[in-house]
Amino acid sequence: MTTLRVIQTIPDISIDNGGPSRAVRSLCNAMARAGAHVTLLAGDHGHPEAALMRPDPALVTTRLVPIHRRFGLPSYRFDLPAADIVHDNGIWSPGNYAATTAAARAHIPTVITPHGMLDPWALAHKPFKKRLAWQLYQHRLLNAARGLHAAAAPEYTSIRAKFPRHPIATIANGVDCPAVLPVHAPTKTVLALSRLHPVKNLPGLIAAWGVVAADPRFAGWTLAIHGPDANGHRAVLAAAIAAAGLQSRITLGDAVSEADKPALFAAADLFILPSFSENFGIVVAEALAHGLPVIASTGTPWADLPAKACGWHVDPAPQSLAAALVEALALAPETRAAMGARGHAHAQSAFGWPAIAQQMLGFYDWLLHAGTPPPFINSPAP
Repeated sequence: MTTLRVIQTIPDISIDNGGPSRAVRSLCNAMARAGAHVTLLAGDHGHPEAALMRPDPALVTTRLVPIHRRFGLPSYRFDLPAADIVHDNGIWSPGNYAATTAAARAHIPTVITPHGMLDPWALAHKPFKKRLAWQLYQHRLLNAARGLHAAAAPEYTSIRAKFPRHPIATIANGVDCPAVLPVHAPTKTVLALSRLHPVKNLPGLIAAWGVVAADPRFAGWTLAIHGPDANGHRAVLAAAIAAAGLQSRITLGDAVSEADKPALFAAADLFILPSFSENFGIVVAEALAHGLPVIASTGTPWADLPAKACGWHVDPAPQSLAAALVEALALAPETRAAMGARGHAHAQSAFGWPAIAQQMLGFYDWLLHAGTPPPFINSPAP
């Protein structure tokens, strides 16, 4: 069998790009370890090297693509090496447009992962621009893709509603899971780690924390929010914290490097992701892998947390988040620790990168050579 030549493209591999940068980096590494020849092409935004989520250079060739300004917009030039398939990550961005049109010019079949950008909340955010982009180019580029990829069942539903005839693979994102359950010394800290962006519903979390802070049973507990700022949303959160008088009970931190994440997870007792919408929410898998019980909103695809006895899946409204927080914080520390241990075991079994890489390579191979589709691919009959 010949070695499969894969190009992964993404507009930005900086830590500021959040989960997609981490997922693409780890997928590239895992596919290369599985025997594929992998090249990653990403926009060069001038970020310092320490902020870039590069794959292992011993495994993957990474090239940063120059970005120029054209009519006030960023313009990317993707010069594609020879490849069997191009897998583009994201939609709407000029970088996504440039990558997929370059693949079309080179007659290389494409796979597109929207990363949640076709979900209802995402489409309702800045809807005029997206409706215009959809009419001008985005629907055409997605429709021309050989296959589409969803990270979880809810995202599959969103994509299928737009593209009823396309092959869609539902393949989870993976996580680098510690082999041994990390040790947590109780610190009475709840951690929220994500981009500081309106979709993450952090003002709702701050409102919910006001309920917790007013309860004398939880006088020693603090909420730690960490993440890179997205379009000035940090200032909105800082104002909300001040308006609620919660400066002593909420810390608002910066982006966290990959090297510093384990210590941040180890210093927490509970993780929360209150988003309005997530196609996957890789940080939930990371929190589980590091032994933390998790509260995730119903805007995320983590509905199995209660069934796995490692967390809660609740409405993103502040009152629902507050009720879940009160329930979680009222538990004995050893009960939360047992939930975290179950979450670690779940992450190890369900989100290992080697198996996920094999599935993705299987998707590519099926798209290129047909045959019987694997069970994770839904391909309606023509």
